[in-house]
Amino acid sequence: ICTTDSNGIKKWLLNEELHRIDGPAVVYPNGSEHRYQNGKRHRIDGPAIEHANGSKEWFLNGKLHREDGPAVENQNGDKHWILNGLYHREDGPAIEKTNGDKAWFLNGILISKGESPENWDELVLLAQVERIMND
Repeated sequence: ICTTDSNGIKKWLLNEELHRIDGPAVVYPNGSEHRYQNGKRHRIDGPAIEHANGSKEWFLNGKLHREDGPAVENQNGDKHWILNGLYHREDGPAIEKTNGDKAWFLNGILISKGESPENWDELVLLAQVERIMND
């Protein structure tokens, strides 16, 4: 079912939840698009949210998530690497801001702000082992 409210926002619903497989489930008059499946922000092959200003957000089953790049790309150039809703990046800082600020995270835990920690490779290895042990 597709509805349009008094503000011009189009919504696609299935069983009273936002849901659409072949396109965005919410389209705003300004051009922003949000993709949902079963009431959760979700898209496998691209960003689930594309803002009119050019910012993009990748979601999987309702959680910010992207494995092959930043899960949030702001129009100002800021980037955020997030896996399963947690800040995480093994090959660099999980937050990179255009002003030069950086933050290093593993599995949602802040490791360092600014430069890469000296023992980064060791910390990444420990995080990988922990992830394997918890699976």
